[in-house]
Amino acid sequence: MLNGKRLAPCPYCYEGVDTAMPAFRCTGRPAPGRNPCEKQQDDVRVKVLDDATPVFPAFRPDRGRRIGPEVEAECPHCFGRTGIRLCPNCHSILPANFTASSPMFGLVGVRGSGKTVLLSVLSKELTSSVARRFGASIDTVGSSALLARLDGYRKDLAPGGSGILPPQTAAFRKAETVPAVFEWQMTKQRWGLGAGTASTILSFYDTSGEDLSTLDKAREQHYLAATDGLILLLDPFGLPANRDSALARGVDPKNLTDTPMQVLTAVTGMLREADRLGPSKKIKRPLAIVLAKIDAFFSEVGPDDPIRKQPAGRPVFDEQESLDLHHHVEALVDRWGGDDLLRHLQHNYKNYRFFVASALGAEPQYASGRVDSKGLRPHRVAEPLLWLMADRGFLSKEK
Repeated sequence: MLNGKRLAPCPYCYEGVDTAMPAFRCTGRPAPGRNPCEKQQDDVRVKVLDDATPVFPAFRPDRGRRIGPEVEAECPHCFGRTGIRLCPNCHSILPANFTASSPMFGLVGVRGSGKTVLLSVLSKELTSSVARRFGASIDTVGSSALLARLDGYRKDLAPGGSGILPPQTAAFRKAETVPAVFEWQMTKQRWGLGAGTASTILSFYDTSGEDLSTLDKAREQHYLAATDGLILLLDPFGLPANRDSALARGVDPKNLTDTPMQVLTAVTGMLREADRLGPSKKIKRPLAIVLAKIDAFFSEVGPDDPIRKQPAGRPVFDEQESLDLHHHVEALVDRWGGDDLLRHLQHNYKNYRFFVASALGAEPQYASGRVDSKGLRPHRVAEPLLWLMADRGFLSKEK
């Protein structure tokens, strides 16, 4: 929610939207006796999203004395009725269940942390294993260049594909910034009202790691200020004790340029500015810190080590199991020379949790970028998101 009871960030451009006063798009079906509207370039979409696809006209209805929310409007050109709601800022079609209570979670990471691969795998996990686990309907909303890219990357990494990891995400390009948007619907028990359908919208944006290397660059990522919670991907090879091992395995030294502490500091500074926090106040937005590529360390621990265990898979979030893993990962970070990270988190965040994840399930050949021939075997990629959703009360916790 942004500066008001009904204001929520658009899942496509992240600007605040009054959900009771959306813009609308003509359906192309005119009132009887009127000429139909024609599709044309929408200058707003060109300016904000660099999208010149011809569409029917967008308009803001004249509210007059109307008090309730706008769910339908009359096109001022052909006088046809329409219920296609738009974001007034970018003219993207708003999902049917988009409301001010729809959470916005950001996914950010240092260069080389595997964020694009994890996002590609997470998008598939959401619509398959996570949906089955929670008895939910989780579907993509609309289309975007990012959704298409993620699908292509996932096919490349699967058996029969090229088997090559995707390239580094390019630095900010407007044409490539339309996020991947999902709608999650599930049945929930409501206190005193019985069962009902609950829904929420999830939006993920794939930013370049370089866009977060300094506070000045982090400030440009305006979507971060709109989030209700953040997932921060860290490369464990970026921690001091693991650097030599990373280079010996063929990890590109360029991927170790920006340290985890550098990116965390930039994100913290941006969030403090966005929330107008004084030095004595802590950030309230929940932060999930994920040690990615954890498969690289499986050979160093036993099969029962917490970093290797799969989540129980019950249709609830296991809070105690998550806390146990959090403390275990904290100890790992400290052992690997990340004690400065731990102190920074303690002093700046009120609610944070450590996780581990592997999008691939096995180490790739770092120098060539080739993945294991057995294909993808995701490990705990959805747990950080599930924690954020449980923290908001959308998912039940098992304590």
